[in-house]
Amino acid sequence: MSLDKLFRIGRRLLSGKKESATPTTGQQTKQITYEPKPSQASGQELAVREIRNPPVVLKQTKPLQMGDDTAPAFGSSTYDWVMRKGRGQYTADEWLEHLTSRRKEKFNIFGKPATRTVLDLKKFKYDKGPFAGKEVSISREELFDSNLAIFNDRGDLTGGLLFAAQKFGMKLDANTVGTMLKLNPVNRLKTLDFGIPQGTYEKIIKKADDQYKMIQSIAKKFDMADRDNFDRADRVLYYLNAMRKGDVEDLAENANFALERLLRLRNGLKDKAPLHNEFVQINKIISEIDEGIAPLKSSRVPKYYNNEQTLMGGDNYREVVFFLDEPIVGNIEPLKTSGSHFAKFVKNEIFHVRFDTRFTPDGKKVLTIHQIQADNAKNVSEALSRARQLSGEARKNPFQKDIENRMFLSVQRKLQQDLDLAAQTGNPSKIYKAADDLQRNTKRITSGVERGEVDYFPMVDAADYSDHALKYLLQLGAREGADYVAVLPFDMLNYKASIDGFAGNERAYGYASGKGINKKGKAIIPELMKKTARFFGSSAGPIKISRSNPKKPYKKIDEDTYTYKKGHLLGPQGEKGERGFVPGKSFTRISHSDASENPKKGYKLITEDNPNLYFDAFAIKINNLMRGTQKTYKSKGGLVVDIFKTRRYN
Repeated sequence: MSLDKLFRIGRRLLSGKKESATPTTGQQTKQITYEPKPSQASGQELAVREIRNPPVVLKQTKPLQMGDDTAPAFGSSTYDWVMRKGRGQYTADEWLEHLTSRRKEKFNIFGKPATRTVLDLKKFKYDKGPFAGKEVSISREELFDSNLAIFNDRGDLTGGLLFAAQKFGMKLDANTVGTMLKLNPVNRLKTLDFGIPQGTYEKIIKKADDQYKMIQSIAKKFDMADRDNFDRADRVLYYLNAMRKGDVEDLAENANFALERLLRLRNGLKDKAPLHNEFVQINKIISEIDEGIAPLKSSRVPKYYNNEQTLMGGDNYREVVFFLDEPIVGNIEPLKTSGSHFAKFVKNEIFHVRFDTRFTPDGKKVLTIHQIQADNAKNVSEALSRARQLSGEARKNPFQKDIENRMFLSVQRKLQQDLDLAAQTGNPSKIYKAADDLQRNTKRITSGVERGEVDYFPMVDAADYSDHALKYLLQLGAREGADYVAVLPFDMLNYKASIDGFAGNERAYGYASGKGINKKGKAIIPELMKKTARFFGSSAGPIKISRSNPKKPYKKIDEDTYTYKKGHLLGPQGEKGERGFVPGKSFTRISHSDASENPKKGYKLITEDNPNLYFDAFAIKINNLMRGTQKTYKSKGGLVVDIFKTRRYN
């Protein structure tokens, strides 16, 4: 590239004109975590505005609220820690000192003493507010997803805003760093719900009881001379009685039949002046039922109910999909609509959670997790080691690159001046260096988003998206009046456990004890429950939950036997036909595929006080504090860098 061309590009860049499409920062609409005020523009415009004109006052608000007056559903504890840095401009190294720490660790290699560098991510405690005294840690994945700081497997800073600031000696204030965290794509996830909102059925059933009594009173006013209206009222009572008994599966159908009969009854009273008040009462009931069943009509039918992926027997089965409804620049499909469970309904699915409602022996309500799965994240984890997922080499984060580019723009004028001065001296080496610096800086600004070995999706670590799903359910449960969130233990999963994804499911969901593979070690979701319980001052551990609704005593019982497959500690040992071959161990799962209030052929009576109605599951107790903002990313930090270990280059 000629010097003249460099000059021209520099001038265009300094005038604010872009040489290529700006990488995605996302639109700030209908977010779960971060919902800006209506007057605020796009994420990019917000970021540019805050960097150009940083507020004098630090945007310190209540914990996890990320500078907003209105509490979001999810927030960042790292944002809170950044704000503790205080007013002023700080170098990248000063920010790294605030966010991380390095230490030397002694160990022996081949019997000789050696040292290795350990890069830790900071831990801190809240000193006030609802989480006072609670310790949290900064997540390396949050720094990566925010494009604030990217480290290679040796612990060196290799990318992100702090890398750009370090490169050119730029200083950043807390609001600028906080903006990066706030605009994390995780904070822009949307949800799509499948199933009926909790409480809908309960409201309809409760109202049906009052409506039944009202029609009963009206029916008494009909004598034998008005047999037609008496019969109409009787049919209405039949369907209202079916509704108030709470048979959820037939509730919508019974409600529609009740509406049909109510209309006939109302028409029969139209010309009867003495029964005008009754006419009005019936109109009121019709309106109440119409309003009550409206959510049933508008709700999306769950996609994976009553199949091999669901343990039957629970109430109000639901599915929630988390997705990023904006292009991810650099991906093969910027708006991916393939390869995931709900690809027909959403773009860029991040993960989904499936759950239902069950009950404890004393009647407490339990939101019970059947599955947490991230199809796109699974593809990343299978292709890349954990270190390579976050190194910035094989997996490129395109978000918030515009903020980084603003920083490169801010030094463009200085680099241009350096080149002018070098040209005046006539020193070839100085001219070459100045031109090279300007060219490299220009390339950074004008280059588009670089494609990595794999597509980029935020929050690919299983513990992080499982943590997000868990906290979503805790918040939902607190608002719906549930008492616990539980996870189905591995030996109760109806998920082809012995055939597909055996070890992964066992490691993720664990057993009722909270243990992992072979009932040893730690399972991911129970451990997340323990950490979350400590943070919210709650408790986590095994509880008893129902196989089906305790109020429906007649059960259709199913038994399924699964065998541990080869490769598992309890699977077959050796080869068939060999002496000493040990077959894999088996376990039997008992479930209730149906439950009824009334006796049915082939159904067994199991009352709510029968211990066989319940099984053990690991759970976390919900408290009122969980109604508020939840913390993104799991409370686990730390990055160990062993300079002597064998490295992978594949």
